Amino acid sequence: MILDLNRYISARSPLPRAARAIARGHITIGFVGGSITEPGDERRWSDKVVDWLVARFPGLTVDVENAAKGATGTLSAVFRMEEDILCYNCDLVLVETAVNDPSACWGPGREGLLRKLLRGPGDLLITYTYQQSWYDDLINDRLPDSIADWEKLAEHYRISSVNMGKYAFDLVMRGNMRWEEWLPDGLHPEHAGSRLYAEPVCALLEAELTHPGDYTCSIPAPLFADHWESAYSLPFDAIRRVGAWRQIHERRVPSVTHVLTTSSMTSSLRFSFTGRGLVFHVMMNIRHSAYRVRIDGGEWIERADPVPEWAIHATEWVREDPPIWVPSGPHTVEIQPFFAPNALGSLFELCRVGIIE
Repeated sequence: MILDLNRYISARSPLPRAARAIARGHITIGFVGGSITEPGDERRWSDKVVDWLVARFPGLTVDVENAAKGATGTLSAVFRMEEDILCYNCDLVLVETAVNDPSACWGPGREGLLRKLLRGPGDLLITYTYQQSWYDDLINDRLPDSIADWEKLAEHYRISSVNMGKYAFDLVMRGNMRWEEWLPDGLHPEHAGSRLYAEPVCALLEAELTHPGDYTCSIPAPLFADHWESAYSLPFDAIRRVGAWRQIHERRVPSVTHVLTTSSMTSSLRFSFTGRGLVFHVMMNIRHSAYRVRIDGGEWIERADPVPEWAIHATEWVREDPPIWVPSGPHTVEIQPFFAPNALGSLFELCRVGIIE
């Protein structure tokens, strides 16, 4: 062994429900995260973990519910766990959102996601990958802020975590693998790098699934009073359409089931809700419009952030805009698309309206 894998594993509690699933010969494993975790023609670390399970336990039936989607994290997952993970009764769910999560959903947002998953029938495992902005932290053996925030929750809920990104980083720094072999595009590992990511995860699973410990799963009191456990998606049939709109059954993006779409800049959407926060998910590339939001007849809030260079030609990018916070209570909302600066089209596609109660 080149490095001690235990340095990258924080084992806080056994995985009894996953171990029972292994014993009965049928396990359903779920994944939550971004493009580093989403299905990738068997080249992602999530695929390597599943490969290990199949090889390690001959005859085991393995079902996979991979709900990860590129460019998304907690701001997406917290609103769709019921339909993407919980309804499938996963025995084990691995969460990877530290890379994609903006600070707007740290703490209370992530706690809401965890509390939803903890009410499901399976065990949880939190994993961390790598992004270039964390280089200085990792080279100096510091936890990046996003990971430190997750670790605070992991400690509170006694959920094991694996810093697989730090493991791969240290191997590269020791000269055991070239950087371009690990991250050919600077962020996403292919087969070789994904195998490195999977190694400490599989080491933890080997210990917990073959020698299961006694553990009573319970959900402690929330760490944050304003956690998002009650966050939900507003049904599209609760939204009134004004002008030229279509509702389309979306099949391009696994994390999206339907979109409300228009190319008319004089059309709008209107709805009411009771809560304290709103999150909008929209399709976005250089051909899409921007949009503005007005709450309770107040000033317009414009969402016209420039499209990142990597997403200019994307066809399946869902942008998770930061929450809009309002006083807790009933509210009315109007959404109106408008031409974005430097946009080449006027297509507006609303994927989800998330309500934070």
